[in-house]
Parts: sequence; C-alpha cells; structure tokens
Amino acid sequence: MLSTIFYLYGSVITLAYFSTVFLIFFGLSWGILPHWYLHVVSLIQGHFPSERHKIKVKRDENSNEQKEDKSADEIAEEQVKKLIESDLAPCFNTAPTIRPTLLGMMPEKNWTGAQKSIFFVGLFFRAFFLMPVRIGLLLTSFIFVALAGLQTAFRTLSDHEKIWVAIVYCRLFSSSMGLVANYRYPQFRPKKPGVAVSNHLTPNDIQILFAGTPHGSSYGYVVTGQKHKGIIGVIEHLVEKLCPSLWLERKCSNDRQGFLAEVLKTAKREGPVLLFPEGYCSNNSKVLQFRKAIFEENVNIYPVAIKQSPEFGDGFWYEDEFFQYLVRTMLNWAVVYDIQYLPMETRKESENNSMFAARIQHAIARAAGISPCEHGGNLWYKQEERNKMKEVFKAQNEAASLRRNDSSVSETSSGISSGDDFEKVEKVQEQFQKLITVMS
Repeated sequence: MLSTIFYLYGSVITLAYFSTVFLIFFGLSWGILPHWYLHVVSLIQGHFPSERHKIKVKRDENSNEQKEDKSADEIAEEQVKKLIESDLAPCFNTAPTIRPTLLGMMPEKNWTGAQKSIFFVGLFFRAFFLMPVRIGLLLTSFIFVALAGLQTAFRTLSDHEKIWVAIVYCRLFSSSMGLVANYRYPQFRPKKPGVAVSNHLTPNDIQILFAGTPHGSSYGYVVTGQKHKGIIGVIEHLVEKLCPSLWLERKCSNDRQGFLAEVLKTAKREGPVLLFPEGYCSNNSKVLQFRKAIFEENVNIYPVAIKQSPEFGDGFWYEDEFFQYLVRTMLNWAVVYDIQYLPMETRKESENNSMFAARIQHAIARAAGISPCEHGGNLWYKQEERNKMKEVFKAQNEAASLRRNDSSVSETSSGISSGDDFEKVEKVQEQFQKLITVMS
C-alpha cells in the first residue's frame, strides 16, 4: 500500500516536470490552467481572517518647542530619519498584501480547526509537490545552459540558436520560480536599437523579461547587471556565453564610467539593452528615483512596467543570501507578474537627462498603478548619501531661520544690519543650491 502511494506520488511529480519541460522546449504554455490555479488559491485565502495593521502616527505636540532646544545639525538628522522612514522604508520591507497569503510555516493561533487543516494541506502541497517540481526545473535550466555553453567550445552557435537557447533557459528558470506572467501590449515590445528600462524587484527580472521574447525572434536583450558572487555569479557566467552582456563592477568608479559609455554605444547601434535605472531591488510598492545617466539625446527608451501580486508570493529579494531567496520563492504559491510594454520614448528638446528620467519613472509607475518615489535606493543603503541629504536640510533650515530673523527686523533698524542679514540669506541659499546639484 505504501509503495503504491509513493509510486503514484512520484508519477505525478514526474508527469508535471516532464510536461512543463516539453511545453517550454516547443514554445508552448499551460494556457489558462495557471490562472485557474491562482483563482482557487485566492478563493481559499478569502476564507481566512484578514490581518489589518493600523498605522500608528506619532504626534509631536511640542515639536516647535523641542526644535528650539536642538541644534541645526540634530534637527536635520531627525528630518533625514523621518524622510527615510516615511518614503523609503516601505519600499524595502516585505510587500504589503490585501489578504492572508498562507505562506508561513505555522498556522495563526486565532484560526479555527478547519482553517488550520486547510493551511497544513496547502503547506504539504507547496513543500511536497510544487518544490520538487521547481527544483527539477531549476537544475534542468542550469544543465541545459551549461551544455549549450559547452557547445560553444566546439562550434559557433548562430544568432538564431543563441536566442532560442536563451529563451528556453529563461523560461525553465522562471518556471522554477513559479512564475505566472502576463505580457501585455506586445506591439510595444523593446526593439533595437535602444534601451529597455524597467522597475526592479529581483535579479530574476532579467530571466522573467527575457522569457517574454517570442520563439523565433531574431533578437532578445543585451543583458546588463552588476557582478555578483555565488549562485548569481554562476548564472551571469553562463548567460554571457550565450547572449551579449555588459557587467558592472559596483565598487570601481572608473569601471562605472566605462560601463555607461559602453551601454550608450551599444544602445545607439544595437540593443535593446536591458537596464534597471532604480539601481536597487524594491518591493514594488513604489518606483524608486531613476538614475539619469542613460537618458541621453538620440537614445530610444522602451519603458517596461512590472506589477506583482504578492498575495501569491513576494518576488522581492530581501534576504541576505540569494539561496535563501530561491528556497522561499520555490515554496510560494507562485510569483505573479503583470508586465506592460509601453510605447517608445525619446528625450524632448526642452528636457535634460534628469527630467527625461523622471518622466519615464512616472510613466512606469502610472502603468503599474503604484507611486513614484522622489528618492533613490542610495539614500537607503549609503550613509554618505544620508550625510548629503542632512546638509541639504541643514541649509534649508538655516535659510528659513535667517528669513524669519530678517522679517522680524524693525523698519527703524539700521540699513547695514538689515543688509548683513540679507547677505547671510543669499550665502546660505547659494550653498543650498550647490548641495542640491551634488544630490542630483
């Protein structure tokens, strides 16, 4: 009896694995079945109590009095802290959900006996059906691309063969992450020459976007990214064997300038180059400020908007190790992406790089139905950026203080005293403008 159960279990796992591999190799899909599956999961989640978190707002009743007792440096430090907590911290936490995900390892104490039973059935399904199939697909993707890369030592693959290998690899890898993606408006799919820019949740976004390339296409993407170690480094090494790629060494400033020059050169004659101008992964609750470097004149920009549904599994990489992220992702119900290709944009005559970057950032945020953020990930991760922002706030506070003092000077005061105050205000404003230029 037990052997029969194990035989049936193994047969189901094997059938699911080989069916998925077969469909991917022949450019097919499961069609509407994944969406039916997601509908069933959402119905089950709807029978569990929602967890509503009330946001506690701290009110400083004596804030004005407290500010008078603090130095300008301390006040600016507090302002930076509040800005980060209100604008950036929500972008780097786990993604907020509208209903219980049922993705934990233990049930909640307030659940009924029936709800706990359903939870454990779901946990068994995720751990003993979804995860084994996904591990098989992940290993298959690595073996497939390694064998394809090995061929390059004996013969040169044609561009058509390289694109086919890249598409199959990316679809195998994305399937191992439980991807269910909807690629909308394919008529606006990035073309060459140009740059495809997108918001960013995980290093897997490269494979997910490449997986949307139709079979038979004559081009894919010129892949870009920052050099990593570990599993990601292995993936990068395999990728560069099969498709054009540009890698940046984050710690080397000289390499960054050369990288940007190479990206622009490639974008103007080939492409499409795939870039993530946010520079950092976030949880898709906002679109971080775009870096302006590649938003030059005569460069075709193809915006791509990504919107995830975290109720089925958060695609955001927040773990310290990528291996931990892979395990969590393979235990999700799914990673659900809605991907919109937007019409090509070019820089207008009235725009500079910063304005063009901001326009594309807002277009992507609007298409994804999320808010644009006025600040970038550097402010969250780098202390030197926080120090620059603190100096900006400090200059603002000093300028405001001098204006108040200047306005309180009586009309009978000497013209010299009033002029001195005015000169101080102008000096602080000049310093403030310099700081703003450095921050941008």
